[in-house]
Amino acid sequence: RKSLTAVLPTFTAILPTFTAMQVLVLSFTGISSTGMRTLVPALRQLTRLITLDISYNRDIRDHGLESLAHILPLLKAMKVLNLMRTGISDRGISALVKALPHLVELQELNVSYNNIGDSGIVSLVQTLCQPSSLDTGHNRAGDKNLTTSPHYNNTLQELYIEENSGVTGAGLGRVAQLISALPALTELHMSGDYNTPAHLSDTAAMALAETLPRHLDLERLSLRDISMEPSRFQAVVQAAEGHPTLEELWYSKDRVPEGADTSASCLRLN
Repeated sequence: RKSLTAVLPTFTAILPTFTAMQVLVLSFTGISSTGMRTLVPALRQLTRLITLDISYNRDIRDHGLESLAHILPLLKAMKVLNLMRTGISDRGISALVKALPHLVELQELNVSYNNIGDSGIVSLVQTLCQPSSLDTGHNRAGDKNLTTSPHYNNTLQELYIEENSGVTGAGLGRVAQLISALPALTELHMSGDYNTPAHLSDTAAMALAETLPRHLDLERLSLRDISMEPSRFQAVVQAAEGHPTLEELWYSKDRVPEGADTSASCLRLN
């Protein structure tokens, strides 16, 4: 893939003519925040778009994501959105969170390897857990189910939030407590940051162990660059090993508690 910079005006001029386009991959194309602003008017015409991949374009940053988020509500067919390594932080996530409730078909979201912090990552997951928020206006006045019924997202299947430089154990701990509202997950990558590994509290680690059995379709779970107390580590591994569909639990070898049992067949150490 080559940089789009030189041909962006031409590209954005012809892009809207492909009205039936469903997949658009622009990773490694050198798009900047300015480029995203140029591209957005064309993207808004692609209402049948199912997959948008703009990963590995670090200069998109928050301003670029803000431009994209403004038109995401128009792309209601979106199922896959890849924002990996786009240089975004909490500010960009704040804009994305406002658009997410409109993407009711979203099955896969990747915001890994960015600069998102605890506030952004928790806000993101909280929003993903409540897809029905747009429907509240359609409920009858006085409908008690509106406030008493739990919210679940039965559409999202893959969530990648790993390796974000601002995320700490506190943020990931909150995520661990929230993900029970995402029962359709098949893949969850919530690793800490390589340079500043996260430590899960006892409460968070147990919440994670207790929620795993509720994710009946979960196949892969990545907890690399995360540490936890020996008994909590063992509880998570045991929950993973006893899971009917979980094939792989990824964990950093140098974060394994001393003397812990690592014989579980699903455990992958690296």
